[in-house]
Amino acid sequence: MNRNTPPPDDSWESDAVWQLLDQAPPKSAGARFADDTVRAARLSVTPSWWSRLLSPVPLAGLAAATAALAFAVVSLTGPAPSSSVQTAVLDSPQAVAIQEIAETETLIAAVDQLDDFSDNELVSLIGF
Repeated sequence: MNRNTPPPDDSWESDAVWQLLDQAPPKSAGARFADDTVRAARLSVTPSWWSRLLSPVPLAGLAAATAALAFAVVSLTGPAPSSSVQTAVLDSPQAVAIQEIAETETLIAAVDQLDDFSDNELVSLIGF
């Protein structure tokens, strides 16, 4: 059990520290306080190794390397028998839809990581 009883309520207000705080001028937040705080928080966080590994730029390089490897393997294996040859139509509605989805996903990834792309890369992604 606590043997020391708290002082009466009015003794807290007569404390010298509270009197000094009463004399201090009030501070108010600036107009850009929230923006500056969010910016400082974003800049202070260092990305972890796994987020850098899974960012869009390395994934795009990995996809390009995989596509090049697949193309090399297909071209080195030689022509397939004529009975099992299938041609891919690049102007089909499915191919156009897949291309649009891929472009949209790339733009979304670029918006999330604007600092990873140069101005020229962003302009080529937009299509100008």
